[in-house]
Amino acid sequence: MGGGCYIRPEIRPFDTSELLNGRSLEAVWDTAAEVNGGKAFILWLAPFRNVDARQSVIQTLETLEKRQVMLPTWPGVALPPPGMAPVAAVPVTRRDQTGLARAVRRYRNEGVARSLVTIPGKDALVELAASGSSFRIDPVRRVEVTAPGVGAEPVPPVPNAAAQPVVAVIDGGLSARSYIGMEAWRAPSLVPDGMNDHAHGNRISSLVVHAHAWNNELDLPELTCRVGTVQAIPRQGANFTASPQQLIDYLHLVARNHPEARVWNMSFNAIAPEDDPGLVSYLGHEIALLARANDILPVVSIGNRRPGNPDRLCAPADCEAALTVGGRQFDKHGRPAAECPVSLKGPGPDGMLKPDLSWFSHLRMLGGTPHTGSSYAVPPVATLAAHTFNNLKAPSADLVRALLINNSELETHDSALGWGTPWDGHLPWTCAPGSVTLAWRAKLRPGFAYYWNEIPIPPEMVRGGKLIGKGKLTAILNPVLSELGGANYFATRLQVALQYTTRAGKTGNLLGSMKEDTTAEMEARTELAKWQPVRRHMRDFAKGSGITFSGNAMRLHARVYSRDLFQFDLTSHHDLGEQDVAFVLTLSDGSDSNAIYNSTVQRLGNFVESAVLEQAIDIESE
Repeated sequence: MGGGCYIRPEIRPFDTSELLNGRSLEAVWDTAAEVNGGKAFILWLAPFRNVDARQSVIQTLETLEKRQVMLPTWPGVALPPPGMAPVAAVPVTRRDQTGLARAVRRYRNEGVARSLVTIPGKDALVELAASGSSFRIDPVRRVEVTAPGVGAEPVPPVPNAAAQPVVAVIDGGLSARSYIGMEAWRAPSLVPDGMNDHAHGNRISSLVVHAHAWNNELDLPELTCRVGTVQAIPRQGANFTASPQQLIDYLHLVARNHPEARVWNMSFNAIAPEDDPGLVSYLGHEIALLARANDILPVVSIGNRRPGNPDRLCAPADCEAALTVGGRQFDKHGRPAAECPVSLKGPGPDGMLKPDLSWFSHLRMLGGTPHTGSSYAVPPVATLAAHTFNNLKAPSADLVRALLINNSELETHDSALGWGTPWDGHLPWTCAPGSVTLAWRAKLRPGFAYYWNEIPIPPEMVRGGKLIGKGKLTAILNPVLSELGGANYFATRLQVALQYTTRAGKTGNLLGSMKEDTTAEMEARTELAKWQPVRRHMRDFAKGSGITFSGNAMRLHARVYSRDLFQFDLTSHHDLGEQDVAFVLTLSDGSDSNAIYNSTVQRLGNFVESAVLEQAIDIESE
């Protein structure tokens, strides 16, 4: 914490109320999804560091299971080998593969674990809550899929593997014959036919393939994708056992079998938010771990308003590694306008800046009828992200995410619109007229100051000896996360700024303040979003008649900080190792000329290649 701030901890007994996030046992029971034998809950095991304490928890859980206070669940699934017909996924029902058995193995070794459990009745829930074996019990909630164009329905395009990247559509499946030709592959189904939401899956797939053709009155990029069909979401009211742990296990297998699908369209949400707004959901956390492990970019809907929930986002919209998308209306010119009245809002838990982006949520799609919902704002973002992956030499999920966020128009984050819409007539991997964009990736060790020196000040941005024009800087850290999913979820953070030399010879900040470590902690969290892994700074240098400066170059300064190292059995931030960071910097002179691009590339010389900046780095240890 900076600025000498001292925060008095609030100490209170940990009781059943804390365990159930302040809700009554009856309320928690009533909101849990019904499954065969009872209701479904996610049990977060007590995070004891002492081996004997862990063993005591394990013995307690095994006793409760033997007494049928908890009934066994089988979250694991098996898929047929690649190349075989895409039949349904098969549950793995060996005794050593129950949800509790799998959780116990991890808990014994690591001290943290989560498990899906079936509770047969309220009395059993009371006994489990009083057992001392967990610190959090979450009711499992169902996940559901949650005049823009004129003329005849568009004809699906001809498949072209070289020009059309694949987007995995995690939805209700694809049954529309007209779009089967655009299906690159089909995973074995998790949800069987008849219980899935084919109607929603067909609509989403048609938008992923060519939203611009269905919505020819709107300003959308003319991009086409193929789809990978992942039939994993039941239709509303279907008698299908809700199992988020099984969904996660299944998605791990899909990621392993289809690594070419780097972007996943996930237009579904839990039907209600988490009981405690400060807690990260099971789905949000697990999808983040899956995405990070496979360098996948999930593009997720923020969710729609329902009775009893007018605002708060719903899982997995709180996935830190995802591009969470909110809805947006369009104006009479077909351009992005005000927020969608149906779409939910951020922020997410621990002050998470969600949504990341927003786009049109009232669209025409397969069937010819317009529909409204945050589900439909996701496909245009997913398609744009997939093409961004395809057009980069060395892409990563965070670099693609940074490019899309950097391409958005809002100067500050909005709880409904995020950073805006990632399309203003030019594609994220290109430089718009009058601008130059530098994009690169780096590994930073906590506790060291990193500098990228000699970034040229474009002469096109200098008038009358002052700096004018605009700048945007987006940086995304792959953070270390707390497995507890609560407050202080992010254990590492990034501080970054584009700096210049003042006329007095001092260092000033053009983009970013670098005040996060000196501002009082609570103020830094609320005003500077201190612990959020996405750092986004935007500024118009011409305000106030420009900025006086000296020299002809700038530098980028970045540093990674850490906290709560004890939970990882570490004593120094240097023990955390290197942290991955993606950087995107855009400078604009406000013209329609390519002069700024040409002069910057010329001055950078051999240090620049295809919008990836590679420079010698000066490192200053603390």
